[in-house]
Amino acid sequence: MQRARARETRWANNRFAVPYPTDGPKITFGVLWFIGLVGAAALGAYADNATVSSVAVAAVASPIAGLAGLQTGNAWFPRQSATRGWTAAAAYLGAVAGLAGTWGVPIGFLLGLIVLIFYLMLYRGHNRPPLELFDVLARSALPVAVAVASLAALGSVGIGAQISLILLVSAYEAGDFVVGSGSSNAFEGPMAGLVSLGAVAFLLFLIQPAPFDDQSILLFAVVAGICCPLGQVLASALLPRGNDWAPALRRLDSYLLAAPIWLILALQLTAVE
Repeated sequence: MQRARARETRWANNRFAVPYPTDGPKITFGVLWFIGLVGAAALGAYADNATVSSVAVAAVASPIAGLAGLQTGNAWFPRQSATRGWTAAAAYLGAVAGLAGTWGVPIGFLLGLIVLIFYLMLYRGHNRPPLELFDVLARSALPVAVAVASLAALGSVGIGAQISLILLVSAYEAGDFVVGSGSSNAFEGPMAGLVSLGAVAFLLFLIQPAPFDDQSILLFAVVAGICCPLGQVLASALLPRGNDWAPALRRLDSYLLAAPIWLILALQLTAVE
């Protein structure tokens, strides 16, 4: 009980806190999320078609991006349902564009941006200055859109890279949640997550899925290990307070930096080859 109070106090007092709420079927949703992503990527591998992989992952993950845009928008605009509807639409459209492959990422970003700008031109009922309003609208929609679009587009670069990232991030999130949800400090969860990620990275090192070799898979794993905890902190920065309710955003937080950076590095890796 004392540890639980210490955790809640830390979340309430830290602007960039990464909370571990345990109410509701969190583990069940986490398992379903993992199965959905891996199954979508594996579908592309089974079909031996990168386009199928990108389309399938976008189909699974884009609704979560839209829900994240809705929940983050709700945290910023709790009394303005229309506003959070627009952030949800921008996040979903930006994310689903990843089915088009690597070009889908900038296209999706522009689509989301256009939706938000159109909303700014259309609605005049906010008290915030236009730049401040655009800032919180962009926070609500664009980062999750880019993350999901990048994850989907990664399949067009290499299905092995896409599946590897999903496995590494899922391992991190599992270890982080299992240990972090029972810890009174902010470090035990991420450390456990990194240990889990390291175990999966070792297996990938042995397998060396395309397009990786023994050196590049270790480099990519290190990048994922750095990006996962930083992505969680970034998710907190996107919200008014780190402990605000946005479970869909938290479902994607480890991908916020990892997916775009992996996509960029994978493009460079395959270009060299």
